[in-house]
Amino acid sequence: MFMRELMACVWKGEAPFARGVLYLPLLALACVYRAVLAVRELCYATQLFRVDRAPVPVISVGNLSLGGTGKTPVVERLAGMLKERGFRPGIVTLGYGKAKKGVFAVDRNSDTAVGAGDEPLMLARRTGLPVLVGKKRIEGIRRGVGDFGIDLAVLDDGAQVRSVRKDVEIVVLDGSAPGAALHLFPLGFLREPLEMAKKADIILVGKGEPDSRVRGWAAGVPVFRVRYRPLHLCRLSDRATVDYRSMRGKRVLAFSGLGDNRSFFGLLRDIGADVVETLEFPDHYRYRAADLARIESFHNVEMAVTTEKDAVRIEGMETGGNILYLCIEAEFDAPEALIGRICEKVRER
Repeated sequence: MFMRELMACVWKGEAPFARGVLYLPLLALACVYRAVLAVRELCYATQLFRVDRAPVPVISVGNLSLGGTGKTPVVERLAGMLKERGFRPGIVTLGYGKAKKGVFAVDRNSDTAVGAGDEPLMLARRTGLPVLVGKKRIEGIRRGVGDFGIDLAVLDDGAQVRSVRKDVEIVVLDGSAPGAALHLFPLGFLREPLEMAKKADIILVGKGEPDSRVRGWAAGVPVFRVRYRPLHLCRLSDRATVDYRSMRGKRVLAFSGLGDNRSFFGLLRDIGADVVETLEFPDHYRYRAADLARIESFHNVEMAVTTEKDAVRIEGMETGGNILYLCIEAEFDAPEALIGRICEKVRER
């Protein structure tokens, strides 16, 4: 936990002394990582590694960083928009941290976050669409075609997937990321070099304005803005829906286990909540009874608020009536132009 927090501070420019001491070792490791990525690209380019062609068009939604760009709501919204256009989309994802093995379809009624993964379960419930989970994405796509008749696959977290040919490459960028973080891991939080942005068909930017280096590499690529709109609050104890504006002026404990917890805390403040306490957990964190006891031990707050992704990981545990989760939705600045561009690329296939 300490090292993770230290690295986050280094990337954000909040620990100049540590960055100065660690710079050369981190730079050396980043160079090694870049070399590994280059070898991987060469293996796929020379067909040493196999690239499969899916039986239906594939739309990839991913990012260049280690997480926290808000791509899951984007996947949900795009899949819904494609369904409205008459497609039968299926969502194909890895299911980080899942306990179930092999390739499977999420059962939104019987599966759990532990078994199927938190994001796949949330996507299945929110969209009502087939969500196929497994390490081998091509098998997930084929399963979607054979069992559910999908005619289009939305590949969640697909930017790093090279084993499946993609018809549309969408990259989600965090515009608020500090310049110090825009280096390859572990010197920065990028898992792909910035120059990979030029290979995207569409770039979605949220949480601020992109760095000048990003704009340089992405020159000529259509860019759309994405925002995250609050929908409502739900009580964890009984799933009752509550107006999200009810937290305005209330003393709130905000807690979450995301790639970017602070953006969630900022969203609550933007809504008008008086966030007096915060608890940050690692991404995909599995909550324990002790964590909930700690959350409920804060007596100076009127409610505790978390995310929908965290809520699916708390299901089945006993909670008080003052723990709620916020449901949000991705919103695009020019949705018709965006979906039109995607459909145009799909038709090219």
